[in-house]
Amino acid sequence: MANPPPTPTTGVTPVAARSLPSAVWRAVRSGWWTSTCAVLIVLIVLLAAAAGLFVLVEGQSLNPDIATLGPTGLPAGALGGVSGAHWFGVEPLTGVDLFALAAHGARTSLLVGLGATVLATALGVVIGVSAGYLGGWWDRLVTWTADVILGFPYLIFMIALGAVLPVDFPRQFTLVVVLGLFGWPRVARIVRSQALTLGKRDFVAAARVMGGGPWHVFTKELLPNLWAPIIVVASLSIPSMIGSEAALSFLGVGVLPPTPSWGRTISTAIDFFETDPMYLVFPGLLLFLITLAFNVVGDAIRDALDPRSGGGA
Repeated sequence: MANPPPTPTTGVTPVAARSLPSAVWRAVRSGWWTSTCAVLIVLIVLLAAAAGLFVLVEGQSLNPDIATLGPTGLPAGALGGVSGAHWFGVEPLTGVDLFALAAHGARTSLLVGLGATVLATALGVVIGVSAGYLGGWWDRLVTWTADVILGFPYLIFMIALGAVLPVDFPRQFTLVVVLGLFGWPRVARIVRSQALTLGKRDFVAAARVMGGGPWHVFTKELLPNLWAPIIVVASLSIPSMIGSEAALSFLGVGVLPPTPSWGRTISTAIDFFETDPMYLVFPGLLLFLITLAFNVVGDAIRDALDPRSGGGA
């Protein structure tokens, strides 16, 4: 009796999928600059996750403290009230500790950025793979819908939506949903092109011949070989989502008071820039650093997983 043919999932492509974590690790260790940015991401994520603990260690809170203000309502002392008790200074007019605002604002910005990225990536993967694999009218519909969404001014939409939403409506949830719905087309385009290429490979054809249905082909053949582009596009989408949340909160249609947010803190700081520029420095610096760090690490992962660059597994 002849030996049974090997299953399609034993080809060379799953090996690349299994080597993905090592490729990402090599990307993070590819240079001192990338490693520094990776450490920076970890530190800011820890700051956001343990914001309450870090603020407690500092000995402050989000409560106003007018005793830290001068007669004009600006922080007493030099550099915006920076001292041993207030590491980043205090907020003008309220005296709220700026380190507490920045730490809790990191939690808000990262939750929205990561949540919107997860939603956009999940939608983009499912829609993109199905369009590339099934083709036909569904592929044309997905392509047309993605083009329309990419050309739609989501910023104007969010401004209009923020004007009609009730004040007590959960704004963080709204930002995650809206940013995710407007972000999936970029993911879907990349995944669709990869699915079109993989759909012509022998191991996918073998899976079909052996009776594998669309769900089997998606989960066992296509998805394991799509992790590389998925991780790359997700890592590069996170800073964009964080920046979008900050921009919307800056415009007053994102996170509303009293929830701390980097974008809202920066928006308030603009009004005091001429008299108290330090109020703008730390929230703006944190936003810049986390965006830069994610972009650098995302570029390194893309280079490591791109076989044309010589870094792919």
